[in-house]
Amino acid sequence: MRYATFTLAALLCSFIGTTIITAPAHADVNGMKPFPVEGAPLGYIIHNPYENAPLTALVTLNGHNISDVSVTVHAKDETGVDINYSVSDMRVMSEGGVPIFGLYPALLNKFTIKWTQDGKQQSHDYQMLTPDVDMGFSESQWAKAPKVEVEYVADDFKDRLYFVNWTNPDGKSSPLMHNNVSAPGAFSWDGKPGFFIIDTSGDIRWYMNPYTTHNSKAYDTAGYAMGMNVTQDGNMVWVQGQTWKKMSLMGRMISEHNLPGNFIDASHEGIEGANGNIFIRAAAKDYRRSDGRVVNTVRDQIIEVDTTGKLVDYWDLNTILDPFRDAALLSLDAGAVCLNIDIDQAGHQVTVEDLQSAPYGDIHGVETGRNWVHANSVDYDPADDSIIVSSRHQSAIFKIGRDKQIKWILSPREGWSAAFQDKLLRPVDAGGKLLECSDKGLCLDTDFDFTYTPHTAYKVPQKGTYTVFDNGDGRFLAQPMFPMDKYSRAVEYKIDEQNMTIEQVWHYGKDELGYEGYSPVTSIVKYQQDKDSMLSYFASAGLFGIGGGYGNLKMDETTGVVKSILVEHRYGENKPAVKINIDSHDLYATGYRAQVILPEKMLK
Repeated sequence: MRYATFTLAALLCSFIGTTIITAPAHADVNGMKPFPVEGAPLGYIIHNPYENAPLTALVTLNGHNISDVSVTVHAKDETGVDINYSVSDMRVMSEGGVPIFGLYPALLNKFTIKWTQDGKQQSHDYQMLTPDVDMGFSESQWAKAPKVEVEYVADDFKDRLYFVNWTNPDGKSSPLMHNNVSAPGAFSWDGKPGFFIIDTSGDIRWYMNPYTTHNSKAYDTAGYAMGMNVTQDGNMVWVQGQTWKKMSLMGRMISEHNLPGNFIDASHEGIEGANGNIFIRAAAKDYRRSDGRVVNTVRDQIIEVDTTGKLVDYWDLNTILDPFRDAALLSLDAGAVCLNIDIDQAGHQVTVEDLQSAPYGDIHGVETGRNWVHANSVDYDPADDSIIVSSRHQSAIFKIGRDKQIKWILSPREGWSAAFQDKLLRPVDAGGKLLECSDKGLCLDTDFDFTYTPHTAYKVPQKGTYTVFDNGDGRFLAQPMFPMDKYSRAVEYKIDEQNMTIEQVWHYGKDELGYEGYSPVTSIVKYQQDKDSMLSYFASAGLFGIGGGYGNLKMDETTGVVKSILVEHRYGENKPAVKINIDSHDLYATGYRAQVILPEKMLK
């Protein structure tokens, strides 16, 4: 006789199956999964999907297959600016929804999405509340964010969005970043990362969360966030202490890499070259000098890494240049040396004794182990596989080949040894006639000027020129009789490498801004291909106030309040198409750089 047999599993399956069939109508297998609001044709909204960009959101798809997507984030009122961009079909699939960029802080934002589905064009209006701006707080500030004042914007530039980089310590860095000048290297620099994007009405439309992207108490996550540049694939890359990072505009951290093992202290520049590699200004760890002394070097190494973080090549400026050249260093104002802002030293000019007796570490002085070169920007020229380096403390721009040989130097002749004399570019006028210039750089009967304590030097391949921000401290390798004679400039040069000549083709700031635009540290000028324009950012204007804090001049109440000036010019013009003033609202907090942001490119 055969008997029917039942296993426990079969009984359980039977029971479970019966239970599901008879479940109450309100039961939901989705659990706590959110649902779109009633009437929304797509999915629910996720605020700040990657936790790094609080003014972004993602509209999920809820199973819909859509294409031809475009977004409008509507202006908050009649004074605001709409942000419009398209999103590629592949980007929608990659994000898992429609990326929303450019929301206002602390506002019930309104935005519209248009798309195509099943051959039909559709549209829906959304709204979403966002949190207020929080870019970190410190004792010295008196407003939640820098104040943006728009002075002028031409109609054809009203769609502009500008990324702005701010820097300032927040007091949390003391356990690691003790700022002891006797400690080697530049590790003492740390502060809250001030990355934000403004529109041409002066409103903040994006900022980076400082609490998720930075931690002062850990070696790998501390450091100033500096040198942000947009990559060829439309993402953001920057350096931060002992690391470099790449992130999308939506805040997705694409990659984070420690510096290669023999290098430390990345700051100022992280930029993608045309070859796809990243060029970083760093320093060297445990560097053995010719005299046997082992030091950590300061701001004198250029490294090239691939997208995995592997070291591809490096340029040791100690062996390429002359660490003992002091012509420019002797002309510096000791009150502002890069981020070393010491208002009590304003107007003091360093001496030979200062340079030679300075402790090792991140302080200006001659010899490897001190801040003798202060390289602050790097660019890559694929035409001859070389790099262009800007040096604040040599008041010079260099082009250096893959073979580590100097191709040319933009600098006054003073202080360069015989080994470098044939590398110095000779100034010419528009007709190619050589100009008469002194060893210190003063040129007669011309508006040609060298660059002094410069920041940023970039090639403009579309024009065959180079742009440089000429900060102007130590102009003509001296301090002026009157501090308010100082000025900074955005400059464009044309260089003939075959004849070793240089022509000045455009400049802005000397006559137009004068001392008002004088920026002793930081700043940038960069050509913008999309509008055939020049973006310039006088990032530390106003650092020493109206009186300058020099000698017997009394500093007024504005001293230490940086009022950066952002201008954009149509190519070749001197009247700005855009002029925006940014008040730090944070004592001695300097702007660092600015960039144009194109959502269409960065969300494709």
